[in-house]
Order: sequence, then C-alpha cells, then structure tokens
Amino acid sequence: MAGLPSDDTVPARLARRVAASPGAIAFRHQTADGRWQTLSWQDFSRQVEQLRCGLAAAGLRQGDRLALVAPVSLGWELLHHASLGLGASVVGLDAHDLPERLAAMADLADVTAFAVVDPGVLAGLSAERRAATRLWIAIGPVADGAPPPQWTTLDALARQGQGRTPPPGPTTADEATVIFTSGTTGAPKGIAYSHGQLGLAIDAIAAAFSFVGTNGRLLCWLPLSNLFQRVVNLAAVQNGAGTDLLGDPREVMAQVANTAPDVFIGVPRFYEKLHEGLVARVGGMPGPLQAAVRWGWETGRRVLACQRARRPLPATLAAQHWLAERLVLRRIRLVMGGRLRCLVSGSAPMPRPLLDDFEALGWPLLEAYGLSENVLPMAMNRLGESRPGTVGRPLAGNDIRIGADGMVQVRGPGLFAGYLGDASDGGRDADGFYSTGDLGSLDADGFLSLTGRLGDLIKTSTGRRIAPAGVEAVLQSVDGVDQAVLLGAGRKFPVALCTCAPAALEPARWAALQLGLRLAAGRLNPHERPAGVLVLPQAFSMAHGELTPNLKLRRNAIAQRHAASIDWLDAQLARQPGGAGAELLVLAPPSDILAPP
Repeated sequence: MAGLPSDDTVPARLARRVAASPGAIAFRHQTADGRWQTLSWQDFSRQVEQLRCGLAAAGLRQGDRLALVAPVSLGWELLHHASLGLGASVVGLDAHDLPERLAAMADLADVTAFAVVDPGVLAGLSAERRAATRLWIAIGPVADGAPPPQWTTLDALARQGQGRTPPPGPTTADEATVIFTSGTTGAPKGIAYSHGQLGLAIDAIAAAFSFVGTNGRLLCWLPLSNLFQRVVNLAAVQNGAGTDLLGDPREVMAQVANTAPDVFIGVPRFYEKLHEGLVARVGGMPGPLQAAVRWGWETGRRVLACQRARRPLPATLAAQHWLAERLVLRRIRLVMGGRLRCLVSGSAPMPRPLLDDFEALGWPLLEAYGLSENVLPMAMNRLGESRPGTVGRPLAGNDIRIGADGMVQVRGPGLFAGYLGDASDGGRDADGFYSTGDLGSLDADGFLSLTGRLGDLIKTSTGRRIAPAGVEAVLQSVDGVDQAVLLGAGRKFPVALCTCAPAALEPARWAALQLGLRLAAGRLNPHERPAGVLVLPQAFSMAHGELTPNLKLRRNAIAQRHAASIDWLDAQLARQPGGAGAELLVLAPPSDILAPP
C-alpha cells in the first residue's frame, strides 16, 4: 500500500516491542498440568526466530499460505508470527467448523501448509489438496504420542532452524492473511489483506485500548480464526500488554479471576450467560446479604440513570454509591479479577437492560462493529466516548455514510480488493463506497446504530417487511430463552424458534416461559409479532450447520433442519380459534418430529 513505511509490517512491530521491553511479560499459557507459565518478549521473539528459520528450511516460502486450524495456544502465536516474519500468509480456520467447509476454504485459499492440533479436522480435504500440500505441522502433543507420517512438530522445526540465517522479511504490500466471510447465506468467501492493511487495524485497536500498556493484561479465549481477536493480540504487542492464552473456552469463568484482564473481549451469548450467573448467584444468597447486594446494584443503576441524563448527582445518592462501591460492587467485580476497565462485544446487538446492568456494576460494555470486507473495525464505543444502543463512532480511516436505501456504506484504505477467485473489486460505487448489507443510521454526534441486515429482511405474504434482529432480541430477553430466530418469508405471519435450557421446559417453569414470551411479543409492532413460537430443547450449533464460526445464525439452514417442527406448528396454528392472528401460541413440538441431536 502506498504511503506506508516499510517498518509497519507485523515482524517489524514485534522487533520494536522486544527492543522497548525485552523482559516484560508477553504471554502466559497453561502447561499440561494446568499451571500458568510466563514468557517474556525476548524469549518469545527468540522462539519465533528459530521457528521462522525452521519453516524456511522445511520449505515454506514467501507468498505461501499456511492454514492454522487449532484452538488458542502459544503454538498458534509462535506459528503466526514466524509465518508472517517469513513472508507467508496465515489462513486462520476454526477447528470446530464442518469438515466440508474447512476443505472448501482450504481449496479456495490454495493452502499449501497446514498446522493443526487434531489431524482429524482435515478429514474432508480432497486428494488434490493433499497432493498440493508441502508441509504438515502438528501443534502440541498428538493423541497417539507421535505425529502421522510426513508430519513435523514445532520442536522439530525449531531444531531445524537453529544456527540458520533468518530469511528476508515481508514488505507492507505483501499478503499477511486470508480470512473468510461468515457464510450466513451461502459458502464463505475468501479475502486477502496485506501487512499494511493489517497494520491499520492494529493501530486503531491499540489507540482504542491505549490505557492497556506494559503493565496491562488481556485474556485471549476466542478462536484466533476470528480476525478481531488476532488484531487485539497484535495490538497488545504494540502497546506492550501481556496476553493470557486460554485454549479451552469452557474454562473462561474458572480462569478469568486468576488472569484479571484490564479488557475482556467476548460475544453476546457469553455476556448473557455471565449476567444470568450473577443474578442466580445473588438469588441464592442468604436474605440479609441478598438484600445488601440488590441495594448496591440498584444504587449503581440510579447513578447511571443520572449520568445518562446528565443530571447532577444528589449528595445523598453520591454517598450511597460510595458505600455501595466499597461494600458490594467492587466485591462483585472480583468475579472477573478486579482489574477490569471494560467489556467489549460484537457480532450481534446486546439487550439494553444487560448493558445497563453491567455498567451499574462498574463494567461498561462497549459494543463494536466489524465487517469481513474491511480490515479496520468499522466503529466502536470507547471508554469516555460511548452511547448505549449504538456501535460507537467510526474508527479513524473509515469514511462511513448511510445510503438512500438505509444501508451502511464505507470507504477507506482498510477495504478489501475483492474476493478470492473473483476478478471484480468487490462492488464499490463510483465514489469508492462499499455497501455493507447492514441497515443503520448515524446520529447528530456521529454514533452509528445498526437495525438489521438487508438480506435478512423478511417480506411477508401481505407485503410487510420485518427486520428480524430486533424481534429476536426481544424474545431472547425472556428469562429461560437462549437463542431465537424469526422465520417468515412468504408467510402471512412470521413464526419464531427459541432454544431453551432443559430446566425451562420443566412443568413448574413452562407456564412462566409461555407468559414471558407472550408479554415480550406484545411489545412488538403488530406486523412483527410471531403467530407462534416453537420452543426447542437443543441449542442451534455449528456442528449441525445452524451457526457460523462467529456464532451468527444461518437462517436457511435452521429452517431446513427444523422443517418438520415448523410444519407441525403451522398445523396447530390452522386449528387455533381465530386463526394465526389470535393469542400467541407457544408450543414444544413432540419428540418424534424434533431434529436429531
């Protein structure tokens, strides 16, 4: 990219960090027995250089594409930096994705090297892709104690690299990574970004988290196939913060207090579960303690309401908040380690009550917005510059406007050049703006709000259009509901599918769940209200193709998988007195027509 200095590559940024704070903690990772082990920037850089030389000796060349298909680990980070330092491109793939999708993405990116923890995830690779692959790397211990034939290990590569001269590094124009779109409506599409473009994203996130410096900590637990998480880790290199690497996301709540991050990156589903856990924990406390905690939390809400309304804080309320902070709120915050400055969320809107409850505790939850087709995060709320219900102001480098059709459009140096295998430029207009497919608005202060996806709009048989995301958020706010999807193309009335924990389906709680869903539906506009709700005992999952790797709904796949249950609901609606426009039907389908687990 023109105008970018040659030292803005990822390896150059790592070299600057090592020079600035060689002995500071770069990473902490867990050993096989669960202990946390630290690694300084100097030691990390030394291991990266050995691995870089070993990869070159093993045949990885500048311009090759290496697929990393593995959980979060130190090995992931070492291979990432070593490959980029060699001038190879890293293709991050989610090990939990479907084998056929992994194979299709590897073909599309023309991958010639693979690094995995479990070789079984590559079962779907074609014979042609296997023949084209020159390097197979096992990260960490292999199940039978030895890697398959023709495979190598990180230790073997490091030994190969000892005493060798490092090969030349990349320039900012060289490709750094290939990522894939989420594939909510079809096959994922590949996008390549250069070191220069990746550097723009690193700079933007480093600036947004400038308060996390050499004594700061981050916790990495989201898959590193997620580019935003990768950029956050690279921004930590820039700022000098240490990153704790957690390979098993199921352990996040068991480990977060120990790691004590300054910023926590998560997804809406995690924060919903965190909130549910806090509420349940308070509900299980003895009476006097429970009353004290509820008082403290409510005091935080009252203070927040004053701050949001820009009203002076009454002296009595200020004194109560001082007491609540010391007796209640800071003790609750210890569940996340006690150092947390903010939570960050993306990929889907957060319910407003959860935003308010977390901020009342002293944890501002900052929503952000990103797009596969733009390496720069599009917009982000920041500490001291946030507006709940929005995704924040555009980050530097993004020129954002709203098109005549209400679609968010972006122009800037972070935009992709086109999809792999597609000769077009990705569909820019005459002014260089790319239409994102997201519907939104900009307020007078420049904060961006999202209202849904243009492609997700449901057109009913009566001609009404419904943005499902808002309806789904209302249904998901009901206690006991885990996930919700609204379906309605071509129907007179839409229907909803909600997944719930098994406990919510027990007879003692069933009536409350039905009432909660009916009350929630009553808050919707008449044309948005589902005629019926199917309550399913099994969550939508990646394994069944219902979710993308970043947990977005694949609506068509959900409709196909649960077609029998939807047909059954239609039959019940047809028998309902007053038809589908009568009282909301909330039903659990018979077990014999449920999709198999």
